[in-house]
Amino acid sequence: MPYKDLRQYIRRLEEEGELTHVEAEVDWDLEVGAISRRAIDRRSGALLFDRIKGYPKGRRILANLLGPSQPVHGLFALACNLPKDTPVPELIEWFARKSTEVIRPVVVDRAPCKENVVKGDDINLFDLPVPRIHGIDGGRFIGTWHIDVNRDPDTGWVNWGMYRHQLLSERRLGWLAIPAQHGPSIYYQKYEARGEPMPMAIAIGPDPLSAIVSAVGLPSQTNEVDVIGALQGEPVELVKCETIDLEVPASSEIVLEGHVFPNEREMEGPFGEFTGYSAGGRAPRPVFHVECVTFRNDPIFTMSNMGKPWDEVAVLQSVAISSILAQELRAKGIPVRGVYCPPPCLSLIVAAKSQYAGFIHSVASTIWSAKAGIYRPYIFLVGEDVDPTNMEEVFWCLTSRLHPSRGIHIQEDAPGQPLFPFLSRPERMNWRGARVAFDATFPPDWPKEEVPQIMDFENGWPKETQEKVLTRWKEYGIR
Repeated sequence: MPYKDLRQYIRRLEEEGELTHVEAEVDWDLEVGAISRRAIDRRSGALLFDRIKGYPKGRRILANLLGPSQPVHGLFALACNLPKDTPVPELIEWFARKSTEVIRPVVVDRAPCKENVVKGDDINLFDLPVPRIHGIDGGRFIGTWHIDVNRDPDTGWVNWGMYRHQLLSERRLGWLAIPAQHGPSIYYQKYEARGEPMPMAIAIGPDPLSAIVSAVGLPSQTNEVDVIGALQGEPVELVKCETIDLEVPASSEIVLEGHVFPNEREMEGPFGEFTGYSAGGRAPRPVFHVECVTFRNDPIFTMSNMGKPWDEVAVLQSVAISSILAQELRAKGIPVRGVYCPPPCLSLIVAAKSQYAGFIHSVASTIWSAKAGIYRPYIFLVGEDVDPTNMEEVFWCLTSRLHPSRGIHIQEDAPGQPLFPFLSRPERMNWRGARVAFDATFPPDWPKEEVPQIMDFENGWPKETQEKVLTRWKEYGIR
């Protein structure tokens, strides 16, 4: 059965021994962040902080809710209601298959997130245990594991995304709105261009699959909520907001409703990011005005501690982004053995047989034209005999088949974003960068006798010898 809410997922984590209740009182100011980072480094699973300094009993923080753990992707598998030890290639293929299906949501009249409703001047976002996570952070960040909901005013398409939000005051949030992302593009191109405020809702603490799908970058005009329904096998329950014409997950722990006004900017950042650096700096960014807050009794605040891999984003994207882009490639008729987006999720490894001269350009253009691929500046094409999730195999392939000059294809003046640590400040400010595709495959027009023979167990001996050895393996007495 799918998880009806975050609390059912917490119970599953407890049953699996993957949740630690931190009962000691901890400080929201850096201590929570440092503890969760140390737990990430040790692959200790999820953490529920039960006592936050300065906050009443019942105001809790859930961190590391996708791990990493042992195995690294175990909590992602549990979030998908799959066995914890499901191999990564199987996770990727399952997600790719299910994400092409659709189960539409249902709207309900009553919802747990409506147990408490606060409006107008009574709102004080500091009543929530919002943490300052990293030592370099410019403040407390309320949006690190959540869903942003907004609607295209022309098509009616509803986008669910995950974009960071800094707590600026009792009723105002900063918004890192990168133009090529769907939610920000609706704001810039539709609302701000027309001088109109954009309604937006932020749902904090939804069920795990809702947060996962919101963060993966599905194609434009695809409703994330329909895909979530397919992944969980039943419709997502939505409830109407109190003050704006949007719906949010009914089981959310906390919901913020409000507007982003045109041409209003305030300084936001810096923040430790998924790249493993704090590279976005501090800059003027759009502001979200909160006009209503609804929440469950004893709400659980969810946070992600992004940084040097692994973290929740690395776990999530290494499966979900891989799945989405594998589907994009196959839809274009490009046969792939596998696709993998390793942390820090700036690259994509594609395992496929090179079909023709310039095959790398078909692969790269397909990825870079996809919503989930536009900000993957490194593409590595490896042979179909290579497991793209095995970094030893990938590195062996790169250093034995990649031609140092002909195999490297650079694209100048490509889309960039401020979180890329390798860009100069002017490039970050102007959303400009570069991209590169590495072709680590033997050219398809080489005569067969000129292609170097791979020397491993599967390729270096006749089949009859392999079968003989496998049959007698126990007899040899080798571990």
